[in-house]
Amino acid sequence: METEEKYDLAKWMAGEMNQDELDAFRNSPDYHYYERIADESRALRTEDFDEKAMLHTILSRQKKVDTSKVIPIHKSRWIRIAAILIIALGLFFIFKPDSIVTLQADMGKMASAVLPDGSRVDLNSDSEMAYNSSNWEQNRQLTLNGEAYFKVAKGKKFDVFTDLGKVTVVGTQFNVKARGKRFEVACYEGKVKVIVDGKETSLTAGMTSVFDNGQPQNVFTMSHPKPVWTTGEMEFISAPLDQVVAELQRRFDVKIELRAKTDKTVTGIFSATDLKETVESLCTLYNLNAKTQNNVLILSANE
Repeated sequence: METEEKYDLAKWMAGEMNQDELDAFRNSPDYHYYERIADESRALRTEDFDEKAMLHTILSRQKKVDTSKVIPIHKSRWIRIAAILIIALGLFFIFKPDSIVTLQADMGKMASAVLPDGSRVDLNSDSEMAYNSSNWEQNRQLTLNGEAYFKVAKGKKFDVFTDLGKVTVVGTQFNVKARGKRFEVACYEGKVKVIVDGKETSLTAGMTSVFDNGQPQNVFTMSHPKPVWTTGEMEFISAPLDQVVAELQRRFDVKIELRAKTDKTVTGIFSATDLKETVESLCTLYNLNAKTQNNVLILSANE
């Protein structure tokens, strides 16, 4: 804040603005914040301050007084204003609302964004992220619901929070998937730190860590330079069939009803652009029958 703005604020708090200055100040973008601060300040009360008595007490306790350092009584009003300004500025930053930025990818679609530091985020279907842009430089962190691929600019620490765990990195590329009770983190460049239920796991390039219901399943190696979902495919690592079906619904924006139960898990890469091809592959692998009824794809056990 410039010096002139401080002087105008002091005049406003002292009730010394003329009508033109007051009208201009009321039209400023931050006026309602200062008005709220003033309302809060009016609720504060202090005991009456006897300036003469206080000065007399100080002088009576000193044998020698450097009069050049004694503050004239008539200047005390501006000292009060300066003190109020300090409090007001502090309250301003307390009461000023955060600037929350959100990015969402709907069913069957993907979305991308560039963060304030130049980091890039790609969101998979039916995913959402949010971050506070007002303090990004001091606190590079965001929340994620779903799946996203991050290319983080080199520099400060970067944190991704999900309901299932936290990922911390410094300048790297990684993928985070938090769906239901399953949490997957894949590192494509650099190093990432994964924290689930207070337990920490470190991943380097080419490693994927999988958690189910908070329990680590395994650490897998991969050969892809980036997530295959960004290039029109889907990859599953020891995933239950119902989770695979749920991912198909997100990616193709269709309704699928699974009427078959199996303990087998799905591992492999499938098309994310051709639903018919992917469904046929699943039917072959898991002995399923597929039919469409009332715009719902039904997968049942093939008897």
